[in-house]
Amino acid sequence: MTSVRHSVRAILFDGDDVVLFRRVRAGREPYWITPGGGVEPTDTSPEAALRRELDEELGATAGPVLQVFTLVEPGRLSTVFACRLVSLDLSRRSGPEFLEPDIGLHEVRRVRPEEVRALNMVPPELGEFISANAATLPALLDAATYAPGRYRPVVDVHLLLIDGGAPVHSGVSTGGARVLLGRRQGTGYADGEWQIMPSGHLEEGESVVDTAVREAREELGIEVDGCEVVHVMHHRNAGGTARIGMFLVPRSITGIPVNAEPHKCAELAWFRLDRLPERTVPYARAGVEAVRRALASRPPGLPAAVGTAAVVSGPPVFSLHGWDVPGSADLASEAVRAGFEEVTVCLVALLDGAVLVHSDDETDRLPATVVRPGEGVQAALARLAPVEEVAFAGADDYVSPLGRIGRRLAFSARPAEAPEGLVPLPAGSLGRLPYAEGVFVRHASSGLLHGLSSR
Repeated sequence: MTSVRHSVRAILFDGDDVVLFRRVRAGREPYWITPGGGVEPTDTSPEAALRRELDEELGATAGPVLQVFTLVEPGRLSTVFACRLVSLDLSRRSGPEFLEPDIGLHEVRRVRPEEVRALNMVPPELGEFISANAATLPALLDAATYAPGRYRPVVDVHLLLIDGGAPVHSGVSTGGARVLLGRRQGTGYADGEWQIMPSGHLEEGESVVDTAVREAREELGIEVDGCEVVHVMHHRNAGGTARIGMFLVPRSITGIPVNAEPHKCAELAWFRLDRLPERTVPYARAGVEAVRRALASRPPGLPAAVGTAAVVSGPPVFSLHGWDVPGSADLASEAVRAGFEEVTVCLVALLDGAVLVHSDDETDRLPATVVRPGEGVQAALARLAPVEEVAFAGADDYVSPLGRIGRRLAFSARPAEAPEGLVPLPAGSLGRLPYAEGVFVRHASSGLLHGLSSR
């Protein structure tokens, strides 16, 4: 039986371009290939092989990958993935092809995908596929990741069940009124913290009220009626994505709440509106407080408590939450809450209007390091450069070569002088930075340094 060699290839997008190697070897016309290589026995999956190859060949990390193409050749089966470049550090590459001069050169090039078919690609079928799908592949990645594209916010629906307490009139405290919360477990986000129960995401074809009714039935085994929106919040997680939160109260409840989804909720408990547990999801805490204020200020004569449910007439109140520039402690806490296995920090250091970078013959990169176990974000930044004031400049997510899901946090600073090993790019230039790092620089240059003093 003829053995078949399995390999993986990456259509690696850096902004609107794809990253290719231009191969130069003695006695042969230059040709072009995508990053990738053979699947090794130690690789746990084709994706693991791909991430190993990206690290070995480019010192690169990438975001989520999509399998888009399978190429069958005599004796070889190649699985092709599309992904977006997060970081690139050629000083880290370690593949044997870069350690043996006789193999020739691997020149890193960025090429528009529609132009790839005109190159001497090996294999040519892959070059044709890239060009033929020049618009489709980025759109697929946009739909599957947080890459730039049409904005599609998540809509959260929170139904507050409020029990007991003194009657509420205009300007009077809600007294001992309590709200039902659930302690999260097994969800991958904020496990061990308390959240409003019931809560869920708006689904296609549902109204906000439909979602509240469905979630009450699924999560608590109760029927609710007369749900009204009390508050609307535009929330953003520190270093993460934004979402719209709709906070409702019902006019009536049928049944007794039970924990109908114990695989997601460890326990249910009632807490006073003004005395929530310490480990309450910050977003939920802000929503409960907004609803508490709305109920306390409603006109006299409205019913006070749900079950006997509190209902507010008039238009919902709107608020923003999480839109201030977050501090390093908030960012680190949110990364833990979201279940990231590691955090990387990178520094956008601006000196006399120029960005300081590590630079080599083919690429530039921002200084970056993985936060060590037990180390704070500020301490990790101090290992990159002696800076005092920093401002958050953006975040993105990645998967490490070892398969660890990570979040990268970028910070801006104005050092007094260039730290050792860093050189300035021409003023106003992004040089050869990966696209994602250029986004951080643009954010830092367009206003997120407002908290730093000029020097």
